[in-house]
Amino acid sequence: MQPRFSFPGIDDYLSVQYTLSHGISPGRIQVVALAETINPQQSGTAQFSDPTTGVSFQLPDCLVDRPRFERQANGRTLARIDILDQRWRWQRFGQISGQWNVRRADGSSLVPSTEKTPRELLSLCFAAMGIDRPDLSHVPNLARPYVDWDIANPAQALAQIADTVGCVVVLKTGGKVAVEPIGRGKSLPQNAWLMAGHVGYDPPELSLGIEFFAGPTRYQIDAELEAVGEDVDGEIRPLDELRYRPSAGWHSIALPDCLGVAAKYRDLAKKSVWRMYRVKPPKYLPGVPKQRENQLHHLDELLPLLATQVESETMPDGSQQRRPAWVYGQFDRGDTDYAKPRRQTKVEPNLNQQPQDLYTRHFTLDRQRGIVHFAEPVFQWKPGAATYQPQPADLRIRLAVHWRRPRQRDLQHWSTLRGRKTRTMPPLTIHRNDIALEVFTQHEKKKVLSNEKEVARQANYYLDQALASLRPHEIGGASYVGLQPIEPDGAIRQVSWSINTQGQIASRTDASVNFDDPALDISYEERRLFEKLQYSLRKQATHEQASGVTR
Repeated sequence: MQPRFSFPGIDDYLSVQYTLSHGISPGRIQVVALAETINPQQSGTAQFSDPTTGVSFQLPDCLVDRPRFERQANGRTLARIDILDQRWRWQRFGQISGQWNVRRADGSSLVPSTEKTPRELLSLCFAAMGIDRPDLSHVPNLARPYVDWDIANPAQALAQIADTVGCVVVLKTGGKVAVEPIGRGKSLPQNAWLMAGHVGYDPPELSLGIEFFAGPTRYQIDAELEAVGEDVDGEIRPLDELRYRPSAGWHSIALPDCLGVAAKYRDLAKKSVWRMYRVKPPKYLPGVPKQRENQLHHLDELLPLLATQVESETMPDGSQQRRPAWVYGQFDRGDTDYAKPRRQTKVEPNLNQQPQDLYTRHFTLDRQRGIVHFAEPVFQWKPGAATYQPQPADLRIRLAVHWRRPRQRDLQHWSTLRGRKTRTMPPLTIHRNDIALEVFTQHEKKKVLSNEKEVARQANYYLDQALASLRPHEIGGASYVGLQPIEPDGAIRQVSWSINTQGQIASRTDASVNFDDPALDISYEERRLFEKLQYSLRKQATHEQASGVTR
């Protein structure tokens, strides 16, 4: 009894080979036959069977791809047919949308309605692909990776989630699909059909350490505001440096019409004087050691400003939302036409003690330039003066910033190193932008607080995962007579079945553990690179078509 392969329209052939590998890219059944003996249908189920070993399996939903014909010297024509396994659909069809594992505005936890485990995210992807009952039982389920899918390809989304949790997508015979941890699985069988085998050692990548980088650190600051104005050349300058400053000083002008300013500059003064204040960077950021090299010198180090604080407040629905930027300090509240000047005191950042110091009227924040625009003049009356004389308000703004050191213009990130690094041997780098250190001062207790423990906990998860992938693996391969019932898993990367009607061995099976045999297929890492590149090119082409871009 001879081993058999069949596909609609193909019953006679010279040879057949099929390699089943990890990933979302389709494997190819390569058929060589005499052209006059076959008439393949476009799609169908491929079947392999070997009565000698008792092995039989099917590959449903296959597609004929790129038939080629070769004229032989004897006048006969050979047909070379590639038949793609069911994964031919995966990267071209379907879509998935959704935003999951969104962190609360304060960054401390997840928005409950968005929480999904890795297995739940993978299930969403499989459902969008039309695949029922995938095996996800071995997928690590502790991480909560952030995803934001917008008409994304579900197979690509599936592979990305698998990558994140240290797993790989595995197609089985019969059309079943699993997601398996990389490196975990069965050993190759040692049975009477074994022809040859080999074992080896895959040393880890040469790295002295692994360094984890979180997203840019968010610092909450209470920064002074200096009164500025728009000059005649459009530049923003301190009030006393404006070219149209009255000779008697700004305290001499009459509000709100800026009487005392030259008539041709009066509209400019009304637009900006007492209405524009610029952020002055603090000397140090909270939580940063007060050392000379950590001093702030220019506002540019903090630009663009962030729109909110680090701290959050509870909303009526119980959710947490970051507070918007606050302006507070000493300013005239306009309770009467001629308010009594407030006795000069130091601005109190604990607004629980001085709630009246919070500015509650309208203002906008120019985050790119660090300028606060007030809807009305904001000032205070000069104490001790015989007449009412306006002077700049003593204001602070509370908001969050990123810090970009001036020498290299690099954003500051929380990081931790496992192992060590040298100038000539940098570490392996892991970067998770959805995790970030957040630091603020709790003024009620005069303490600097942060979420560093939570950031470190999540960092350790990804470092442990990376270390596991770098551990040395035993690699091996084996060749067997006949078709063998070997299924790929997290460890068995490739299985290749072949039938040859003209060879000494009618059928054979080759399999490899923890490595990809280049004689059978390209490596999984190369396939993932090509998959990502192809997906990126398709998205770019779709975007250009939607935008009316022509070549």
